[in-house]
Amino acid sequence: MYHKQANKTAIQSQHMIADALFSLMKRKPFQQITITEICEEAAIGRKTFYRNFELKEDVVDFWLDLRCAEYEQDFLCVPLEEKLYYHCVFLKKHTAELITLYHNGMHPMIEKKFSVFLPGTMPIWSEDPVEQEYRSQYIIAGIDAIIRIWVTRGFQESIEEIVAIVNRAHQQQVPLMK
Repeated sequence: MYHKQANKTAIQSQHMIADALFSLMKRKPFQQITITEICEEAAIGRKTFYRNFELKEDVVDFWLDLRCAEYEQDFLCVPLEEKLYYHCVFLKKHTAELITLYHNGMHPMIEKKFSVFLPGTMPIWSEDPVEQEYRSQYIIAGIDAIIRIWVTRGFQESIEEIVAIVNRAHQQQVPLMK
């Protein structure tokens, strides 16, 4: 768990630590990175690290929470038919970090964070909360799978190509059971 900070200097330290971790992950697997290395890369002391984070995984959690807040700021205002496009634009903006996380085997952490966050951004399809939850998770799981492929392929396809692929798949959807 990381400590949510209000102090400007502490917030700056958290960002420096996150930047340092991502910089190190480009050169070395996450599991081999030590907190000492993160502190050296960030040019901060270990006490500063531990005032803000308990574990190095907390640094990734902090970064993901920042992305969720950034995402939420604009995403809720986007019309339903444009949400997938915006989602792709948002992810493309963070290409380097997402590829780094995926290459370090951290995609379960990303998927977990977004599976908790994204249902609150979904439209209301049903008054039944159980159906609403199932439908939201169905959509989120599909989008997660597509994003996982896109990220693993290094964002080779354009945003427009991804949106077109998803739209074609949605239009050709057939019932799973009769």
